Amino acid sequence: MSDVGPVWVFAEQEEATLAEVGLELLSRGRELADTLGTRLAALLLGSGVENLTSALIAQGADDVHLADDPRLEHYSTLPYARVLTDLIRKHEPHIVLFASSHIGRDLAPRVASALRTGLTADCTDLRIGSYTDPQTGTTYENLLLQIRPAFGGNIIAQIVSPHHRPQMATVREG
Repeated sequence: MSDVGPVWVFAEQEEATLAEVGLELLSRGRELADTLGTRLAALLLGSGVENLTSALIAQGADDVHLADDPRLEHYSTLPYARVLTDLIRKHEPHIVLFASSHIGRDLAPRVASALRTGLTADCTDLRIGSYTDPQTGTTYENLLLQIRPAFGGNIIAQIVSPHHRPQMATVREG
């Protein structure tokens, strides 16, 4: 294993059923974690959802961080953000990914703001690579290259976050 922290994926669930987009995102997370030589973890919050952990492992997660509490039965921004922020501060992942769903678009900015890190929304592709700062000439390795359409979809932007961890993104389905 490398000295890079793990890749995490927020696994959305509703009424103890995993959202398909979260399972899809785990597959991409698996590729990123393998490229980095690190572990992939799923983040699962809810009530009565412990039985879903086996599906997350089957989809490629090495670990599942589970917060199973009756107060988390229904999605609510502030409690979910508090739990995720605490977990991220404790375990220091390298990358955290959310689906570009209504929950992901609500939750990810709260978590990023609390952690004082960046967030790229609505990515269409993710890769691991290096980046050389044109002003300083410093090269950063093992960065999440966050690719998304910009300017009404007329160009594709590649966004990097060399100075803040975790690197965070919401990712479009498909």
